[in-house]
Amino acid sequence: MNGPALFMTGVSGLVGSELLQTLLDSRPDRSVIVLTRNPDKIPLLGQNTRITVVEGDISRPGLGLHSRTLSQIQKEATEIMHCAAETRFGLPIEEARATNTRGTSNVLKVARACNRLEKFGHLSTAYVAGRTTGDIPESTLPDHSGFVNTYQQSKYEAEQLVCEAMKEIPIVVYRLSTIIGDSKTGHVRQYNYFHQVLRLFARNILPVAPGNESWQIDLIPTDWSISALTFLFESRFVPGEVIHVCAGKGGSPYMSYVKEITLELFQRHPLLEKWLPINPPKFVPLPEYEEYVQRSMAGNDNLLIEILKVLNNFLPQMGIHQSFDDQQLLHKLEGSGLALPPFCSYFSKVIDYCLEKDWGRKGGDALPGER
Repeated sequence: MNGPALFMTGVSGLVGSELLQTLLDSRPDRSVIVLTRNPDKIPLLGQNTRITVVEGDISRPGLGLHSRTLSQIQKEATEIMHCAAETRFGLPIEEARATNTRGTSNVLKVARACNRLEKFGHLSTAYVAGRTTGDIPESTLPDHSGFVNTYQQSKYEAEQLVCEAMKEIPIVVYRLSTIIGDSKTGHVRQYNYFHQVLRLFARNILPVAPGNESWQIDLIPTDWSISALTFLFESRFVPGEVIHVCAGKGGSPYMSYVKEITLELFQRHPLLEKWLPINPPKFVPLPEYEEYVQRSMAGNDNLLIEILKVLNNFLPQMGIHQSFDDQQLLHKLEGSGLALPPFCSYFSKVIDYCLEKDWGRKGGDALPGER
């Protein structure tokens, strides 16, 4: 096969698995070498004659590969798509860095020795901005204002390595915002912080939450994000760019709308009758929420204390006023037909799916974990 030869990490996760399929579909002449720690968990890959599965670990030098396998990759690869990441928010920083930062460093070392390399796509997150407020540009972020969790910090550090490597390697950084489900079916493959917030919403657990009803929250559907990534990588690849795959100001719903529509959907759903009446939390400034947490942690409600320990890995993000610039994204998607579906057109489908699957407890959907 004389077409592009893609080396790919992170295919067991939400984005990587779907992106692999769309990249295969878009180029029938593309061959793919897939790196995974657990080949037994994705046996169907080996049934595709265009896919070669190799067992390795990005956190290890040389990706944990035999020297012959590594040499083959470096000789053949014309493209790299790096999707592997540890997405658990509550890990100690060194554990998060093992995959996200040092793992990325190891992939970059391999890329430097790929003499035929034409493209390197690095999957990042819009939340490398951490606690920085205001408009976040589609460009390198040399400074930061701290982070909400170790996932953000380790991904920021990884992105710094990637942007530095742009001097040597043809790289584009794709920063995704929060993926919440399929726009056509509502299907959720991996539940993230946003789904967890919605789940608690109906249970009247928190009187307050950080945020402001006049702020927007950047949410995107799975199918659109995968299609956009594929189009950008295939047809709009320009080395050295940073692109936000996000809803932006033009497509992000206001927190007030999300709150109102969620309450409406929950109140009429038969599965939530036992929780009625639902009293949604009041949005308050982040310092006020942190004061509430501090008081509660000093109390004797052990269940609430355990819940707050988990929530503090992600909930403070809602109290940070950010918007993600998407002008470069919009320019690059011109003519593609990939219009972002309106939030109101699919959010109720996502809610219905989450309730029917009991937030991932039924049907084998993935809970928060490794992407």
